[in-house]
Amino acid sequence: MIKNGWYVITGSYFVTLFLTSWMYTAITKLPIDQHRDISGLVLGSVMVVIPYLVGGLYAGISHKRGAARAAVWISMVPAISEKVLIFLIGACFVVVEGNRVTWEYVMMFVSAEAVPYFTNAYLLTFPLSVLVSVAAAACIHVRTGSKE
Repeated sequence: MIKNGWYVITGSYFVTLFLTSWMYTAITKLPIDQHRDISGLVLGSVMVVIPYLVGGLYAGISHKRGAARAAVWISMVPAISEKVLIFLIGACFVVVEGNRVTWEYVMMFVSAEAVPYFTNAYLLTFPLSVLVSVAAAACIHVRTGSKE
């Protein structure tokens, strides 16, 4: 059941990323890679909340007992692995370009070329994502009247 929650968060992560990028471009008439500080803030804020909200709702509905505990595991693994995976992919591209792999080079490359929201601040928000998931699971758990 927890592994299914990882799939739910990962699927909603990609759907949220594509829809938010499309809506940002449609609303502002600017490409996502222009004004990276604004687009990164918009995308990052949405990416910290929406996929983990969906994961928390899944945990609250699918786990009758221990929904909050399940939400922690359902959200923690994708929250950490997403950040590590993006960083490692960025490091591979930095190596391919012939540069040294340093934190600054990788972060600059990833935020400039791939995802503008991938900043040091975004990396520190993973506890917030887990908290959103646990809160959503607890709310849906209480709302449905389930007893733990």
